Amino acid sequence: MNEPIEVRDEENRATVSPSYLEVIGIVLVIVLVALFAYDRFLVPKVKVADLKGYLQEQKTLLAAGAITEEQWKHNLDTLEQVFREQPSRQLIILKDVVLHHDQDTEIKLK
Repeated sequence: MNEPIEVRDEENRATVSPSYLEVIGIVLVIVLVALFAYDRFLVPKVKVADLKGYLQEQKTLLAAGAITEEQWKHNLDTLEQVFREQPSRQLIILKDVVLHHDQDTEIKLK
């Protein structure tokens, strides 16, 4: 009955496309987001642990009588817990193997 009449004016249709500057801006945003996501979620983070020094310190304290054998076992359990609490994408390297490292990357074992 009353059907809408569709008028097409193909001569006045304007196509809008982004300029080169807008395309460069869009690409930069996409690249920056991809790099951030890659660094944040995929790249393994390296941490350094002075396991040999910690165990030597615990043996020295035990031999000197500063701690009991029960405290020594508790400290070893705490050490194991510290390693288990590290995120799965973290790579832990012994300090004896590392030539040089940043102090911020060291796992505190005390």
